[in-house]
Amino acid sequence: MRAHDHGAGRAPRTGGGGMRPPRALGPAAVASGAFLLTLAPLLRLQVAPRIIVAPADVYQRTTLHAEDATYLDGRSGTVRRGARITAVNTLRGDVRASDGRTAVWDSFTWIGDADTGTEIDIQSQRVAFDRRTARLVNARGAAVDGDTRVRQSGIGPFWPIGVRKRTYHVFDTKTRTRRAMVFAGVERVQGVRVYKFVQRTEPTVVGPSPTRVPASLLDLDKPRPGFPGYDAERGDVAVDKVYEGTVTAWVDPRTGTRIDQRQESRTLLRTKDGVDRLVVADLVLRLSDADRRDRAIRADRTARTIVLLRVVLPLASAGLGAALLVAAYFMARAARRPRPDAAIPAPREPAPEPEKHA
Repeated sequence: MRAHDHGAGRAPRTGGGGMRPPRALGPAAVASGAFLLTLAPLLRLQVAPRIIVAPADVYQRTTLHAEDATYLDGRSGTVRRGARITAVNTLRGDVRASDGRTAVWDSFTWIGDADTGTEIDIQSQRVAFDRRTARLVNARGAAVDGDTRVRQSGIGPFWPIGVRKRTYHVFDTKTRTRRAMVFAGVERVQGVRVYKFVQRTEPTVVGPSPTRVPASLLDLDKPRPGFPGYDAERGDVAVDKVYEGTVTAWVDPRTGTRIDQRQESRTLLRTKDGVDRLVVADLVLRLSDADRRDRAIRADRTARTIVLLRVVLPLASAGLGAALLVAAYFMARAARRPRPDAAIPAPREPAPEPEKHA
């Protein structure tokens, strides 16, 4: 008996219709595309605003310098002129006191003679503010020089992201009031395009008033009888401390980073007869070159992160989602087309007749 080839009667199948993707890929592409398209606006409108806020764990140390300055040496009771002054500011975030909406920062500034090390002044400020708008709030121990009764308003050390060409109200620790900081033009600092803002403070009485100082310090050894504020027994005179100054800030509008700053300040003693008797501080502090470079680098890094979260990721999500939906459409069309080998069935050979035996 002759052996039979079981495949002899079938026509071979060809790949004329091409390979077809598995049926599960279509629904998966549709689901993924729809998800990514939905995710794109969420990244832009929900995720990015929650991430792009003031940090709670900030730590920053900056140094300002002043040349040819004048200040009153409290230890010797003499006025020094032509001095070099250094102001070192340390900014630290209080993570435990902060939350998702409010940040708490502590600022401490030491001002002293760069040559003799003589301490001129110490300033401290604790601020609580909205992490998105930068508006100060009076909560969580906010204080100026340890005084929690000071009501802080406006904005403080942190500027809002997306600074505009307009006037901002910035809290001034010297006068303990908020004051207008006016937009004054566009410049470049360390290669960064910045907005320049200027805040001017007219002569204002600051600190506890009145303050008593020796009459000799004011060249008032023997004031006339009835001189206002003079105590003949103690030999001192009541004075007001009067401050005036100008603060200039160069702010990166993308990130709210102050790339540079200059503080011009003048403090004098005024007797009760309205006469300015003695200048006790006259200096112009400017941010160091190293700190300007460091702030410019950090601002560029932060700006790239903001663009990534606000623009790149949402566009990438939307583009990939649209591409997946288009691919799913073409896969669905391919699945509906009839196969060429299914339209014309292959002819079958007749089965061989059985052999006849003699």
